[in-house]
Amino acid sequence: MVYVFFNNASGKGLLPIKEGTTKETFYFITSVSTERRLAEDAFNRAYEMVFRTNSGQLLLDEHIQAWESEVWQNGMIGFEDPATSDRALDIAQNIYVSMYNLYSAVPLALSDSDWQRRFFGVSPGGLSFGGPYRIRPLRDGSMLPRPKLGGRQDEGYGGHLMYDQELWLLPALTAFQPNMGKMLLSARVRIAEKARDNAKANSDTGARFPWEAALDGSEVSPATTFAQGALSVSADVAFGYRFYLQLTHDVSIIQASDERGRGQEIAFDVARFWQNKAKKTSTGRNQYDISGVTVGTEEASQQVTNDGYTNFAAKLALELPEYMLKILSTNPKAGTYNEETRRFREVSDYLKRPEDTSRLYHPEYDGYTSGGSIKNSRTVFLGFPLGMDMDWRYRKNDLELYGPLLGDKGPYITHFAAQAIGWCELNDERKCEDYLTKIEGHINGPFKVFSEDPFDTNRDLNTPNYFPGYGAYVQAVLYGFSGIRPQEFELELYRPNLLPYSQRWNITGFTYRGNKINFIFTATEIALKIDRQLNPAEPLELRFHNKTEVQLKVGQQITFPRDPWTPAQSDINIPRLLARLYATKDEWRLNNAPSVAPQLHIVVVAALVLSRLYAFL
Repeated sequence: MVYVFFNNASGKGLLPIKEGTTKETFYFITSVSTERRLAEDAFNRAYEMVFRTNSGQLLLDEHIQAWESEVWQNGMIGFEDPATSDRALDIAQNIYVSMYNLYSAVPLALSDSDWQRRFFGVSPGGLSFGGPYRIRPLRDGSMLPRPKLGGRQDEGYGGHLMYDQELWLLPALTAFQPNMGKMLLSARVRIAEKARDNAKANSDTGARFPWEAALDGSEVSPATTFAQGALSVSADVAFGYRFYLQLTHDVSIIQASDERGRGQEIAFDVARFWQNKAKKTSTGRNQYDISGVTVGTEEASQQVTNDGYTNFAAKLALELPEYMLKILSTNPKAGTYNEETRRFREVSDYLKRPEDTSRLYHPEYDGYTSGGSIKNSRTVFLGFPLGMDMDWRYRKNDLELYGPLLGDKGPYITHFAAQAIGWCELNDERKCEDYLTKIEGHINGPFKVFSEDPFDTNRDLNTPNYFPGYGAYVQAVLYGFSGIRPQEFELELYRPNLLPYSQRWNITGFTYRGNKINFIFTATEIALKIDRQLNPAEPLELRFHNKTEVQLKVGQQITFPRDPWTPAQSDINIPRLLARLYATKDEWRLNNAPSVAPQLHIVVVAALVLSRLYAFL
């Protein structure tokens, strides 16, 4: 049940404005909560603050202070001086709007009592809405009603939970607010039992999460082909756990006695699902295939064998239980396998990864012929967010092949983000910016609302407030331009790119294993500092290319060159790994590092003062 308290500004349902009045202020106050006491107390407090002074300033000041202390101080991305150009200010505002909307969609979960409240995840369109018209928000902010032309009864995906939460919201939120990432995972815990029922109903084993999940976890996709064959969402749920653990190593989602600790249970059930779905090939080769996977869109879908994205996501899901056991292990000689994880590993190792070794790219699925437009292909997601380790030529060819097939108009906002991140990784700043600009084609009106479709198409905008778009924009900057790449036991730092029209930009409060880290990126250097530590936090070390290691201390700033290579040592399209950040206790896990070393100097400072951006919206 939801409790809503509100006031009637006039007391009569109408706003009384006297003739000749040029300005008059009315105050509307609303509070909403699933607990009556909380909703009522909040309303009474706000009402007293506003009408005691006949001004909303006290309430506004408290609101600003709460956001500053509880949200923005825990993480933000900004230019050092965005006012140097209108374009820089526009990008800065886009970042802030995106982060504001993401933060507004998920509870902070600052106390144990917060975890007792039911949270059902974030649908691509946020809260459900509908009606006889689809509303088209135009670039200038005006709204154009268009007759409904069929489709789902409730637009904006009906409030249903989908894979976008794990791929495009969780990585952005967990980097700054780990509790928000954990809260997103809790939404899957609440429907895990229904996912097991879904598996049984489809003659599967383990847990099968639905393509579109209702509040109770039932499959409610209006497209039968997707309800039956869009299998990848189960792997996407496992990916969410994996990414969260890569940044936090928070064992409470594995070991806690309450529902927060059911992550390992879900990981094993999802792995069992994929172990059952993968079938050994009939040709006698030591290979596993996954067939009957639906790809495309609701309007134009088909079922294929060995969809590249699905197979690799399934591979990671099969390896997740083993990864969790590794995290729990502190002894390098101790085994991290049991008999079941060994079986998972066998399937994972021999699960087919479609690739064309002559053209050096990844086909979308078995039998794929390149050319023509593609609909909702997630092959470019292999590089990011999935993080497939591949030869740089495959990475470049995937981007070059699939990018033009998307076209400039269509619901491809997350694909544009994946392209931007890929080209940043390959040091092509022009293409990086081009795809960032394509994302911005989905921004509407003066309040910068992201829509699933670009504002200037003739398509009906069925999701005019598109949360994966906000997450995609943040991730394009956070994991693209910065060069930050989470791995199982380390944070890889690749050569970063400058944001367009900037010579200096920063990330503050990036959270890695309990440490709040600040980064500053300039044309020549990277500065890194642990600003503060949460509880618990793990000591970190930085390892450079020549295996030089620096133990990081709170308040100590490390600076190193952004591009230490000579032209003879580098190629513009080869990813350049600068350093690895890892917990001291995990040093024994690291593989041998590359041999080229950047120059290093250390500056110990009492505090690092970062200029803050106040975006004028």
